[in-house]
Amino acid sequence: MSIRFTSRTLLAAIALVATTLPPQVGAQSRPLPQGVQQVATVEGVTEYRLANGMQVLLFPDPSKPTVTVNVTYKVGSRHENYGETGMAHLLEHLIFKGSKDHPSPEKEFARRGFRNNGTTSFDRTNYFSTFQASDDNLKWAIDWSADAMVNSFIAQKDLDSEMTVVRNEFEMGENDPTRVMLKRMQS
Repeated sequence: MSIRFTSRTLLAAIALVATTLPPQVGAQSRPLPQGVQQVATVEGVTEYRLANGMQVLLFPDPSKPTVTVNVTYKVGSRHENYGETGMAHLLEHLIFKGSKDHPSPEKEFARRGFRNNGTTSFDRTNYFSTFQASDDNLKWAIDWSADAMVNSFIAQKDLDSEMTVVRNEFEMGENDPTRVMLKRMQS
């Protein structure tokens, strides 16, 4: 299934978060936004499904003054063909270089105090941002996530510099017996 990833999709996720936060004492719970279905709750983690198939997991922890937005795409190195090895990992690096609506995300991350990173694996690519809880920070993080995936700047200079970084990260594992065994098993 293909999920169209837009700011609107992620803003629906924000609306979901806002409507599912614990109500004030004595208040009634609010209805879910249109097109959102609650799937299950297990040990405080509630799964929702948006109309386009996007899965949203919410795990509120009122003891923390921070929020983590974690976006996982179910695409990784196993989806690459011969001659494309490392492309998923390279894209992971490139989305932090800027996009149409967020040309300098690193500056904005620093200004807002965000801690963020990405990882690529065999069957998924993951991005996360952790930051001080505020409506503005949450909206910005989700909007950046959507814009970066759809409208990232992919410049030759960034491809050249990040390809070296990705290659170095790949080669670091070449001397690790566990990683060598894992790569051989997966191939």
